Amino acid sequence: MISPKLFLALGAVVVVTACGEKPQAVAVKPGQSAAKPDDKPYQNEQFKGDRAAWERTLRARADNQNEYKRVN
Repeated sequence: MISPKLFLALGAVVVVTACGEKPQAVAVKPGQSAAKPDDKPYQNEQFKGDRAAWERTLRARADNQNEYKRVN
């Protein structure tokens, strides 16, 4: 069984720890978004901004995952 002094000490630690929480709000100017803009999926080293090549790669990947096309 926990002694009353130890119980009170643990309770005091919990209360003091809860008081140290910092606010997590992001300061945003009115009319602006706090989120960063997303990059296009084809703007990377592999495709170098070529959207058509990215679409061809996606189509080829989907065809390779299609069981009907793989079996026949």
